Amino acid sequence: MQLDTLFVTIVGSMAATLTTSSFVPQMVKAYRTKRMQDVSPYLMALFASGTTLWLAYGIFKSDWVIIIANALGTAFNLVLLYMKYAYKSSRLDEAR
Repeated sequence: MQLDTLFVTIVGSMAATLTTSSFVPQMVKAYRTKRMQDVSPYLMALFASGTTLWLAYGIFKSDWVIIIANALGTAFNLVLLYMKYAYKSSRLDEAR
């Protein structure tokens, strides 16, 4: 029984690491290029809403893997959403 619990935790941790870290390349690219035109704000808002609900679920279940992954996922997504709007206005200023 103990091995099963450890295996499930390892699988969940690996999944959380991969899905959460998937935001990092987009954040780096956006920071370097200051361009986010091709990224949908609706996708980011919906995803942030989903990760926020997963975060609440993790808190209800006291599951630290779910809590940490979704807290980071929500934060990363909110950073991207901020970049989407911040870089949109900076591009308009450059065009003038």
